[in-house]
This record gives sequence, C-alpha cells and structure tokens, in this order.
Amino acid sequence: MGRRDFLLEIGVEELPTSLVREIFAEVEEKFTETLAKFRIPYEDFRVLGTPRRIAISVWGMGEVQEPVVREIKGPAKKVGMDEHGNLLPPALAFARAQGIALEDLFVQETEKGTYIFGRKYEPGKPTQEVLPEALFAFLVSLDFSRSMLWGAGDFRFVRPIRWLVALFGGEEIPLSVAGVSASRLSRGHRFLSPSVIPLPSAGAYEEVLEGAGVIVDPVKRRNRIVERLSQCAQEQGVYWLRDEELLEEVNFLVEYPDVLVGHFSEKYLSLPPKLLITVMKHHQRYFAACDAEGNLKPLFFVVINRPSDGAEKIIRGNERVLRARLEDALFFFEEDKKRGLADRVEDLRGVLFQEDLGSMYEKTERLVELVTYLGEVLKRSEAEIALLRRAAFLSKADLVSSMVREFPELQGYMGRVYALLSGEEEEVALALEESYLPIPETPLGSILSLADKMDTIVSSFALGRIPTGSQDPLGLRRLGQSIVDTLLVREWYCPLSEWIEKNLELLAAQGFAPRIANPKEEVVRFLFGRLRSLLLEGGKHHSVVQAVFATEPDDLYDAARRIEFLHGLFMAEKDFLDAVVTGFTRAYNISRHFERAEVAESLLKEEAEKALYRELQGREEGIRAALAQGEYRRAFTLFWEMVPFLGRFFDEVLVMCEDLRLQANRLGLLRRIVNLLAPFANLSLVVLEEGAKGVRA
Repeated sequence: MGRRDFLLEIGVEELPTSLVREIFAEVEEKFTETLAKFRIPYEDFRVLGTPRRIAISVWGMGEVQEPVVREIKGPAKKVGMDEHGNLLPPALAFARAQGIALEDLFVQETEKGTYIFGRKYEPGKPTQEVLPEALFAFLVSLDFSRSMLWGAGDFRFVRPIRWLVALFGGEEIPLSVAGVSASRLSRGHRFLSPSVIPLPSAGAYEEVLEGAGVIVDPVKRRNRIVERLSQCAQEQGVYWLRDEELLEEVNFLVEYPDVLVGHFSEKYLSLPPKLLITVMKHHQRYFAACDAEGNLKPLFFVVINRPSDGAEKIIRGNERVLRARLEDALFFFEEDKKRGLADRVEDLRGVLFQEDLGSMYEKTERLVELVTYLGEVLKRSEAEIALLRRAAFLSKADLVSSMVREFPELQGYMGRVYALLSGEEEEVALALEESYLPIPETPLGSILSLADKMDTIVSSFALGRIPTGSQDPLGLRRLGQSIVDTLLVREWYCPLSEWIEKNLELLAAQGFAPRIANPKEEVVRFLFGRLRSLLLEGGKHHSVVQAVFATEPDDLYDAARRIEFLHGLFMAEKDFLDAVVTGFTRAYNISRHFERAEVAESLLKEEAEKALYRELQGREEGIRAALAQGEYRRAFTLFWEMVPFLGRFFDEVLVMCEDLRLQANRLGLLRRIVNLLAPFANLSLVVLEEGAKGVRA
C-alpha cells in the first residue's frame, strides 16, 4: 500500500509561553493514541508550532488502515456442536450472521463455560475516509490545564481556534470543529505576510511557511536565535548570558526571529548584577551581556519577530523602556539602603505567612529555635550556631524591602546584598540567599534551608494542607524533595520524628494547634515517600527499597545509605547477598511470630545448636557495633560467616519439637539471630530472582 505525508495545523490566538511544553506533550500523547485507536499506520511524526499555531507533520502515513481480526463469541458449545464435533444449526446461523467462514470457528473455555467463537477479518478502510472522524476525536480529546470556552461555548481549547489545515498528501480532509472548517489555507507572518497561504501538499508545509516569514520548527527557530545572539555579541566584543528559560520563552513569542543590540547608561551597573539581569529578563525579556570575566556590560540583546533591517525605532523604544525600569530599580535600591536589614525584621509582623498560621515574624521566631536545634543535632560549633541564629533572624527581612516587593523572585538574593551592606558576616549573608536554593552549597545555608522548608511543611500539614494527587498549591512536594536531596548530598544523619516534634512544639507555643490527628507521622510518611520516589527513579531495586523501608526508618540519610549498600550487593555480589538473605529468611520465617529472643544455654541439647550459639556469642557484639558505626560490610561479613552453622542447625535440629521448653529455646536462638540484622532491613523481602520472594525455608 502507498504512503503519503499528512499535516494538521491548528491556527490559534497567541499561546501562553508557560504552557507550551505541556501543550506539545499533550498533543503528542493524544495524537499517538488516536493513530493507534483508528489503526492508521505511519512512520513518524513531529509536533511543530509557533505562538499562533500548533502543527502535526506526519511522514509515511499509510493510505489504508491496518486490518483487524476480531474474536466474536457465539453460542455455547453444547448447543452449537454435537459430541462428534459437528456444527449444529445455531453455530451455522451465528457464522452466517457474522459473515465468518466455517473454518474460522473454534471452541474456547471462558469463565461462564465453553463457547463457540469465530475469527472475523476486517480489512482496513482507506485512511482518507477515516481521518475526518479520527481528527475530530483527537481534537476533542485534548485536555490542557488552562483551557477556555468561546463562541457558542461548547468547545474547550487552550486558545480560540482561528483556522484549520488538514492535508493528506495534496488532498484536503473535511473537518470542522468549533465553527471552523479545515482547508489548505494557512497563515503567514502577521506583519511580513499577513494574507492567507495556500499549501499545495502536506510535505511542502515548512518550506512554504518559511517563505511567508514563519519558521514552524521550534528547534530550527531556537537555533536561529542562538546563532544571531552569538553573532551580535561577537560584533560588540562581548558575550551574551545564556538563559535556557528565557530562550524557551522568546522562542514561542516569535515566528521569524532576529536580534537587536541596545545600550543603557553605565550608572546602572552600580546595581547588584542579578538585580540588573532580572529587570532585563523578567520585565523586558532581554539577554544581558558580559565580558570574558563575567562582568556585566551596559548593553543588551532583544529578540524581535522580524528581520532586524531598518529596526532602529524598535531598539530606541526598547532602550527608553529599559531606562525607565532601571531608574525605578535604582530608586528602590537607594531607598532600601537607608535602613539596615535587621531594622526591617519588626515589619514582618505585618506580613502574612499563611492563613491561620500567623505572620512571617512568628515564622522567623521559630526558625531561630529550629536552626539552634539542628545546629546541635548536626554537631556544629557554638560560633556556627550563633551565625545560624543571626541568619535565621534576618532570613525574611528582605521581604519588606521595596526591591523584593517589586521583584519577588529576588528574595534571598537581596537579603544577601542588604546583609553585606548592613555589615553582617559574609557567612550569614550567603546563608540568606542559599536558604531559597533546592540544594545549598554551604553548611549554614543548608541548615537554614532545612529549617525553613521543614517549618513550611510541618505547619501546613498540621492544618491539614497536605498534597493530594496532582494538587499541591503550596509546592510542598518540591520543598520535601529539597530536604531529602540536601540531607543526602551533605551526608547528614538527622532523626525526623524528634525534629518534627520540635517544630510542632514551637507552633503550639505560638498558639497554632494541629487540626489533624497525627501530623508528625504524616510528615515522616511524606518525606520518605519523596525518598522512595528518588531511589526508585534512580534505579534502586524495588525489593531492596522495600526491605529497608519495612524497618520504619526515621532518618532519611541513614535509610538511603542502607539501601545503597544493599543495592550494591544486589548488583555486584549477588551470591554473597544470597547467602545472607537465605540464612536470615530461614531464621525469620520460623521465628517471625516469636517475640522472646532469649536463650538458656542449659537447654541446648544438640551439637549443631550449641555450635550455632557459640558463633552467635562470638559475633553478636561485633555485628551490632559495626551496624552502629555504619560499617555495613563488616556486619554482613560476620553474619555471612555464621550462615553455614545456621544451615547445619536446620539440617540437624528439629525446631518445632514436642518439648515446648526446647522449642521455645530454639525459637529464641533464631529470633536473636534475626534481630541482629532486622533493624537494618527485613531481608526476607529482598527478591533475588523475579517471581521468588527471598528464600523460603
């Protein structure tokens, strides 16, 4: 069968840049599902787009649907076939009615009995006949996080649809949705080629549109932006500051990009560099320029939606707008410098933290105590704890500055700037900025960040504001992941329950009582859920994770270390792990319901149990000490050396004997052996081979 190219273009009002990635992912997923559902063969396709259009370009689409063979249930065997296998009238009638050849009938068992079935071959229809229904089904299946109704109000889409193009090779596909009918007429650049553009065929789409001032391939458009930025920077003898987020945004603000160079007064270079960059990026979507040492230069690059020839008026206008923005920023900065950062802390009484959770001042009070607690737990010096308390006291003060009110994304950074201007220690100032980072780089910044993020999680959970499904308006999952990542990167042991209890006590002292029954347990479960996801996504075996989690750990880093060690054995030393798991599991299975781990030496009758007890006595203290010191290899090796004695014990000793005193003593011996590694992991849950759970006795 032949193949053709296919094109679907959805012309829309300007797409929101923040949703572009979501839009492309949804379109790709639903179009793939549609092609499968309607059995339309194809070689590959791409999702293309600009601010004004979403397009799907398919190459190698088959001209005929894939055929399908259906199995259709007919009469019960007892009425459709005699004892010799001859078909009876009910089976013959079923075959005639369904158009099934007699040789395609067969007998099959079902939950409700034995029935006669028929295989019915359905050839594919011409793709051109199927496409109208398939495309309509595809369009109505699209579901975006922010959609809108318009016109008659019976169709939702991310933005109003203004035109449709549907071409199978050179043939138009009839399609109508939301009052818009498809044709071969696309649209060129809004200003460079505003008239409609007839497309001769699906395969000519990109070439024809580029001739009309539209680069529909986002990758090609982005590459052009990067190339032009680099050329302009080279011409000016500077470098442009690469910003992936800004590149993504401007790429979906233009259809035919070019770059202009603008200048501003050197006096604005007195502003903090990140502030200057933020003004250019967030207000104007400009790229900043710097020299080889990274020092900002008084010029900027603006991406425009047309060729740069004759665009002098455009750049003059952009310079004028930026000058006004920078003048405002300079004014705010000079005004803010008139007050020390510590003098602003009192103003936080008027800043709400969360509804029913008081002010940022009250949060600050908690942070001072929480960093003190964490500093002591993490064995920081008295001098470091003093710096931590100062940093916690100042950590939210920049929120009431004019600059952060104007540019909220600069919180933390401006705190650092104003702290240094106020004469604070450099470690304190850096901690203020780092407390907002996902993974801070310094110990003090990490501790302040942990305290701040945990306080937000604990206080939110205490009031029942717990993420559910896709709902997480406070971004608590992101904060929880940051806590997990920070503890793992810094390799810090920290008991969660005690930390959370401390936080809850501080909230209670301020009058904020929990509204749910077990906030501590909920937070611990939440954070270990983040750790579980991280480890499984990182390739750790699910049974290894489950084995450690079964011990109900209370320390994120400790649990991660145990899993890392076990996973290493699982991947590289499976025979060694197999021996340990075998020994542990055999002892665990028979003694799992026996709680008393006591052994009376006088009741040891058999030589095998005496030998096992001697081995246990000689290794017990060493295993416990090794685990306590994090020397997992030594602990497992000591246990592994005892496994042959366990094997002999099971071969020669009847544990569940009639003498209940001997039975209890032997169970106590096994329980005592199990208890050596049970705090580390429930090794009976380790799946050494898929389909088998550990090793059973």
